[in-house]
Amino acid sequence: MENSSILFFTNCELGQASIILAVAHEFLLRPSYSVHIASFPSLAPDVDILNERAKMLASATTTATFHPINGPSMVDVYSHTPVFLDHFDYHQIGFRGASQAFNQFIPMLMNPWDGSQFVAIYRDCVDIIKKVRPAMVVLDPLFVIGLDACRVLRWPHVVLSPNTAKDLAPQPWLANLWKYPVLCSGYPYPVPWYLIPLNIFLTIKIALIIMGNQRVRKLRDYRNKHGIPGPNPLFASPPGDKTPYLLVTTPAADFPCFVPQNFTLCGPIVRPCAPIAQESPQLAAWLSLRPTVLVNMGSHVTCSPEQERQFAEGFRMLLDKRRDVQILWKLKRRGERQESALDCLREAIEGNRVRIESWLSVEPICVLLSGQVKCMIHHGGSNSYHEAVRAGVPQIVLPTWFDTYDFAHRAEFRGIGVWGNRNTAPAVKGVDLGKALIRVLASEESIGMADRAKKVVTQLEGEGRTIACEKIVDLIRSQKDENKSSVSLTRQ
Repeated sequence: MENSSILFFTNCELGQASIILAVAHEFLLRPSYSVHIASFPSLAPDVDILNERAKMLASATTTATFHPINGPSMVDVYSHTPVFLDHFDYHQIGFRGASQAFNQFIPMLMNPWDGSQFVAIYRDCVDIIKKVRPAMVVLDPLFVIGLDACRVLRWPHVVLSPNTAKDLAPQPWLANLWKYPVLCSGYPYPVPWYLIPLNIFLTIKIALIIMGNQRVRKLRDYRNKHGIPGPNPLFASPPGDKTPYLLVTTPAADFPCFVPQNFTLCGPIVRPCAPIAQESPQLAAWLSLRPTVLVNMGSHVTCSPEQERQFAEGFRMLLDKRRDVQILWKLKRRGERQESALDCLREAIEGNRVRIESWLSVEPICVLLSGQVKCMIHHGGSNSYHEAVRAGVPQIVLPTWFDTYDFAHRAEFRGIGVWGNRNTAPAVKGVDLGKALIRVLASEESIGMADRAKKVVTQLEGEGRTIACEKIVDLIRSQKDENKSSVSLTRQ
């Protein structure tokens, strides 16, 4: 097939790259496409795993080619920024907390790279596109440099995003101002009347920061001076934009909102896995002992000894209430380990009812699909939220920053989970976590919550990664048909 290459641009952090890798897997099952993935070098091992698993799970005969991008990754830049170090103290919620977060974080979140870094990475992206000459470029929306390269080259591209429609598209009747909670605020949906003025103020403030902050202006000027025209690229879809967007959301697990015609809701996009008994027989045997709570706070959230103690106290409340439950806790520690932090769980750990791992040997979705997990605790990241949705598992959300508060509200709005640190966010208090666990697993609400979570799964139209892949294939075909029509008209 002519021009059958597909090129994925992504940041190397798995929070962004995971859905890219999932859709790349689907293209590896289609031999007529050659798959190329461009990212920072630390993603290379994950591409190797992608290739190995495609062969193991589906007997794929092709492999993805990795193209390293030179320069610091997003996480490299953030790691040198002090305000990004304590995940349980990023910013408070409410008007004051959101306002302070905008001043501290937003300019860097929109684009962490300075001018010279941006231009160097941009040129790398342009070179890769010209070398591969893909039929379509698939973009991680936070890797805005790749978006800039496609825009300047006028190369066909599609955005594959873990974000939701309300965060990416303007809503009718200016509803982003008065109906939907602004980023970082923790305000509920729909925004109550008495918070609407504050929500409007914060929404306008974030827009002004994005357009006119000193860091933003410097980057725009540097780009323009070095041959990159136009304003700084944004991950959102501006009014009138026709760029195709593929999202992981599904209406049954989201706020009701307007979805533009250029958006496709694929549903949860997760990487494929074999049954847990094949992936990890030892872990499968442990999971089979009792109903399980999976605790997975993402790849970046770390716990201080004090936060570890608070989690332990919350778990103790559940274990005392339900003697038949066990807990699988993926715990990333920050600072030196303090044995006393887990004193209240000592008996449960020794009795094999609490299992603590620094890293899971399998993907979280593999554990969730085992049928043994009755509740998932996570930090409110989009991937974690939608993994629980895909598995039909009730969830407890402990949001720590930015859009994670919206996912806590989504879980409660749809009746499929609980916001577990509403009173203390972003910190976690043991008593509140314990009450949330009891509410999900040992209360009059438990059965209804579990039933609603399972019902959402029945409303999915298929595997999100497959739907996304098929949509991209359709876009490529449409692009080729348009090109043929143009050639035909020119000859006439």
